[in-house]
Amino acid sequence: MTDTVPLMAMANEAIVVTVDSEPSDRTGAGINDVATFMATHGITARTEVLKADDESDELVDFLSSANADLVVSGAYGHSRIREWVFGGVTRPLLDDSRLCRFMSS
Repeated sequence: MTDTVPLMAMANEAIVVTVDSEPSDRTGAGINDVATFMATHGITARTEVLKADDESDELVDFLSSANADLVVSGAYGHSRIREWVFGGVTRPLLDDSRLCRFMSS
């Protein structure tokens, strides 16, 4: 987020979203922390917790329905076998040509 503060400050709308198959208070607390960080830089963001078993499809569908102009995310990689078994979100974000992405690690 720190890398994108200047870009996010120009946004008309900002949404902090996470997808979890079993959302908990911890899930909400995590995205609220991000929204609070953004607020300290004058950026107002709403938060969304999406419940889905297929996190990558749900996230890409949400971003499409929200008409997201820019997706800000980190890129977290696992071993290929772990991603094959458990899935991952980074690859689908990179593969979807409809999304403009800003990734930083």
